[in-house]
Amino acid sequence: MRSALPRSSASRSSAFSTPDKPNLPFPQCFRETRTLRRADTSPWGKPSATLPNSSRVCRKHSLFKPFAFMKLSTYFTLLASLLIHFPAFGKNGGPNFIIIIGDDVGWDAFGCTGMKQARTPAIDQLASESSMMTRFYCSVSQCAPLRAELYTGLLPKKNGVLANAVKEKRTGVRNVADHLIPLGYEVGLTGKRHFGLGSAKIDVIPGFSPNGNGSNQVHSFDGVENYVSQAKQKGNSFCVIIAATHAHHPWDHGKESNFPAGNIRVRPHYLDTPTARQAMAKHAAEVEVLDRQVRETRELMKRMDLEKDTILIFLSEQGIAMPRGKWSPYEHGSRALCLAYWKGRILSRKTTALAMYCDVVPTLVDFAGGKDPGLDGKSLKELWTSKQVKSHRDEVLISNIHPFWQKAIVTDTYKLIWTGHPERNHVFSNFTSRNKFFSKPWAEWMDEAKTNETAARKVERILQPKPFELYDVVSDPYEINDLSSLPEHQKRIASLQAKLKKLMTDCGESTTPPGPEESKKKKNKANRRKPRRPSK
Repeated sequence: MRSALPRSSASRSSAFSTPDKPNLPFPQCFRETRTLRRADTSPWGKPSATLPNSSRVCRKHSLFKPFAFMKLSTYFTLLASLLIHFPAFGKNGGPNFIIIIGDDVGWDAFGCTGMKQARTPAIDQLASESSMMTRFYCSVSQCAPLRAELYTGLLPKKNGVLANAVKEKRTGVRNVADHLIPLGYEVGLTGKRHFGLGSAKIDVIPGFSPNGNGSNQVHSFDGVENYVSQAKQKGNSFCVIIAATHAHHPWDHGKESNFPAGNIRVRPHYLDTPTARQAMAKHAAEVEVLDRQVRETRELMKRMDLEKDTILIFLSEQGIAMPRGKWSPYEHGSRALCLAYWKGRILSRKTTALAMYCDVVPTLVDFAGGKDPGLDGKSLKELWTSKQVKSHRDEVLISNIHPFWQKAIVTDTYKLIWTGHPERNHVFSNFTSRNKFFSKPWAEWMDEAKTNETAARKVERILQPKPFELYDVVSDPYEINDLSSLPEHQKRIASLQAKLKKLMTDCGESTTPPGPEESKKKKNKANRRKPRRPSK
C-alpha cells in the first residue's frame, strides 16, 4: 500500500472524466468525427441495423470506406495491426512517463560518454536506444535548485530556489503535478525529495530512501509497481519519478573493489593523487549502483508491458562533489546526461543540442497533449521525434549565487564565466572541513602544490578564477585552456557579456554582484527558521 501526500482540492474524477474519448491516438484526420446513423452503410456494404450509435467515422476520410468489400476476418486482422502500432493509453492522459534522476553524477561518468572505468551496461544500452543528449545543463549545480528547476520548468529567480541554502518566497509557482493532473495523470515520486513548491501534491511512493546523505541506502521497486498498477486500474496515465540517491556521498554503498586504483582515469583538471583516485573509485562504485537501478526499472517496464506506451527519461543530475564540480558553473558541475526512450517513437540518436532541466515539464505537457504552459523551459518533443530538428536552444544561462557569485552563458561552442568577486578564495568550505571523504583530495592537492609547479597552477586556477573566463567547451570540455586573454577572442567576449546580461535581466536577476555583507545578510534572512509551535 502506497503512502501519499494530500491531494489538491480539485476533484480528479469530475474534472478529467472523458467517457467518449477514444483510447487510440488516431491521426489528425480521425479526430473530427460524426455518429453513424442506423440507415448509414456498414463497414461491409450493408445497412447497419446493428451498428452502435457510438461508432465513429471521419467526416472527410472514412476509416471504413476502404474496407467496404473486405472479408470480416481480414478487417479484424488489420484492426489488430492498428492496435499493435497505436498503444492504448489510459482513458485519461497520454503516454506514461518514468523519470530516473541520479544524484551528483555528471555527463561523463558512463561508458557511453567515454569513461573507461565505468561499469554501466544498463545505462549504456539505454543510451544506444535513446535520444542521447550530452549537453543537458542545470542553471544551478546543487540538488535543491536543480530539482526545483526540473519540477517547475522555471529558472531559479522565478521559482525562488536560488541555492541549497538560499530561498526566496514565490507565489503562483506550479509543479509537474499541477500541470499533469488536469491532463489525466497520477504523479508520484519515490526517493530523494528536496522539493516543496506548487499547489498540487506529488504522491509519495515508498521504496527508495528520501535522504541522500545516509549510509547503506536500500531500494525496492514494489511501491512503484503498486502505484503503476493502481493508476492503470483507474484508467489514468502516470508520471513516476525515481529519485535515486547515488552517487551522493558518503560513497559507501557501492563495491569499491570493482575499481582498482591503477585503472582509474583521473579527470584532466584534477591532480592525480592517491586520494583523488580513491575518490573516483568510490564515486564510480556508486554510479554502478545507479546503473543497476536503471536495469531494474527497464525490467519492471517489460514485466508490466509498459514499453509501448511509456516514455523513459534518465537524468544524471549535476556533477560530482569535487572542486570545479558540484556548486560551480564549470562543465564538470553544471552539465548532465539526458536519455529519452520511447520504443518506436523517440529517435535513437546522439545529439549535442543545448537543453536545460527546465525543458522537461513543457516536454511532458507536450507529449501529454496539453497546451504550452508558458514556462522558461521549451518542449523537447520535436528534437526527440523529428530527424529534421537538430538544435533546441541558442544559449544556456548558468546562475550560481552560493557559495560564490558566478554566472555563465553557454553557446554551441563557447562558455563565458563571470566571477563576481575574483579576489576571494573560491574553494567551498565543504572541501576544507575534512569530515567527508570528498574533502580529502583537496588537502592532498594543497600539499602537492607546495612543491609541484603544475599542481600549484591547477590549485591557483581553482582558488583564484579570473573575472571572465572563456572556454571552447567542444574541444576542451574540462576547461583547461582559458581563451579570455587572446586578442582574437575579445569581440566574442564582449558579445557574450552583453548576451549574458540580457539573459539575466530577462529572468529578473541583477547584473551587479552583491557585496560581501549583502550576500551574507540575504543568506541568513532566507534561512531564518520560523519558531516551532509549542506541542499541545
